[in-house]
Amino acid sequence: MRSAASQNGVRMSSKAERDRPTPSSEMSLPQQSRYGRWRAATLGAVYVLMVLHVIHWKLNGKTLAPLELNEVMYTFELGIITAGFVFMAVVLLATAIFGRFFCSWGCHILALQDLCAWILTKLHIRPAGIRSRLLLWVPLAAAFYMFVWPQVTRSLQGQPLPKLHLATDGQGWASFITEDFWRNLPGLGVTLFTFGLCGFAVVYVLGSRAFCSYGCPYGAIFGLADKLAPGRIRVGDDCKQCGTCTAVCTSHIRVHEEVNRYGMVIDSACMKDLDCVSACPQQTLRFGFGIPALVAPTVGQKQVRKKFDFTWPEEATMAVVFVASLLIYRGLYNAVPFLSSLGLGVLLAYLTVVTLRLAHQPAVRFNRWFLKKQGRLLARGWVFVAVASMAVVFTLHSGMIRYHQFQGERYSLLADLASGQADLARSAAINHLEFVDRWGLVEMRRTDAVLAGLYSKGQQWQDAEKFLNRLSANYPTDARWRISLAKALTPQGRAEEALAQYRAALELNPRCAETHYAVSGLYFEAGRPGDAMTHLTEAVRLRPEFPEAQFDLGALLVRAGDLTSGIDHLRQAISLRPYYGDAHYNLAVALAMNGQIAQAEEQIQRALEIQPQDEQTQAFHNYLEGITKQDPPSPAKSSQRARGGN
Repeated sequence: MRSAASQNGVRMSSKAERDRPTPSSEMSLPQQSRYGRWRAATLGAVYVLMVLHVIHWKLNGKTLAPLELNEVMYTFELGIITAGFVFMAVVLLATAIFGRFFCSWGCHILALQDLCAWILTKLHIRPAGIRSRLLLWVPLAAAFYMFVWPQVTRSLQGQPLPKLHLATDGQGWASFITEDFWRNLPGLGVTLFTFGLCGFAVVYVLGSRAFCSYGCPYGAIFGLADKLAPGRIRVGDDCKQCGTCTAVCTSHIRVHEEVNRYGMVIDSACMKDLDCVSACPQQTLRFGFGIPALVAPTVGQKQVRKKFDFTWPEEATMAVVFVASLLIYRGLYNAVPFLSSLGLGVLLAYLTVVTLRLAHQPAVRFNRWFLKKQGRLLARGWVFVAVASMAVVFTLHSGMIRYHQFQGERYSLLADLASGQADLARSAAINHLEFVDRWGLVEMRRTDAVLAGLYSKGQQWQDAEKFLNRLSANYPTDARWRISLAKALTPQGRAEEALAQYRAALELNPRCAETHYAVSGLYFEAGRPGDAMTHLTEAVRLRPEFPEAQFDLGALLVRAGDLTSGIDHLRQAISLRPYYGDAHYNLAVALAMNGQIAQAEEQIQRALEIQPQDEQTQAFHNYLEGITKQDPPSPAKSSQRARGGN
């Protein structure tokens, strides 16, 4: 029978080959696990349910919120109880009782890893396996960063913990039923990249279920809960220590040694797939309940041998490379998600060690291939060096892009906060982000949007137009960029082009009150008050609490002679914004035109208190003080004056 190491693809020295467990010669080869088909069916059903979930959303328009474990962060940070949080709580409770079953029987990423390992085996490609001391801490550190660190920073800043509550789509993030099902899920490109990385790449280079061991933060949490679980793989009295259980374990646990030492498997990497139970020749292994691993007593004399593939200097090198890779690749081009960057960091850390070994060791293997023999680099070794060199160049370039992106976004925030040095911060942000735009390999929506905003704040309309045109072209169904482009075209005197962009935005989103309001301003400037009034009326209908729209509609109605309606809308504007000086002025004019002089005097006095330096307000105040029936009142202020003076 094949040994554990050869079955799992683990590279070992000759001494390690002698030390690894080998089933007794009289034992027959273990048959395929009788639980394997059931587990494959269960994991396949997970993907079927995911597809049905999406189909239900597409057909119904709304559905149950995604059962994504990363939605737990929204509960911890915002206090919103999500379906993902409830799902995580149920799985944690089950793990604390039955052990780490979910990972092996219900996780779509583990299903992907097992499928990739099976495909590679069918192609006669043996997945490799590594054993690292420090990288085992990556999942726990990631879990701490995701779930604990935000609460630590909140506490240090003196902020209270969020209160748990339910929410709807209208409140930004629905708890259970949502129309925005894809709100926290990646696009197709990112999904394929993640599947390729965490599937084939990680499995081939690092071993089966390597992402579970070296990358998954949820697995770390389930591993902690597993320590408390009374449900475990346990052993009877007639165990022969043949090593068959260890040979079939795809989680790389030394099962025969653990059950000899503790009477059970205590390693939290055990995912309870029950392959060892099925393979045991004596049928002495079983799943049962008893003492948890956390307080498991020692019942045997044989030590569990922990073997690792790296020296401490190599471990330290991998730790440094992993951290650097995480900082560089997480969020690179606004595309690489956190979990993918973890897997990528572990891959690069190991490949760095292989590259360094090529420099000073006479014989080096990568997976089952020799890259170097007897001090001579083989042809495939040169290929590896060439690929490694390209990876180094790409990583250095990516690090440069991430540095300038980080600095640009940091300075853009300072430009909003530091009013005294806003121009300097805005200039620095533009310099950094222009570097990203010039040298980056991929156009980034976020960088384009920030640059467009920075140029707009500095009234550099042509520069802003460049990025807004790109955003409109790349995201033609997003009305926001067309609206922003119209706003950049308007001060350049290109009213017709701006109007065309607003019309396109209204076709995409006809229920946007702000767009109707902006269009009304262009129509007013073009001398088309009727069209302006039509769009203002629609803006007020869509959003009655819109003070500027109420004010402008009231002003146009007064100009058109509809004093009663105009006065009503001006009063609405004042009720929404009591210190609206121009609204008080226009209301005073309308009341005076309507013969309500006493009320007009009251409103113009209020306008004068709010804006005492306004010459038009002072003039009308003086006029009312000496009014005669032969003198007509001044007309209402224009809509455009209201826009510029508020």
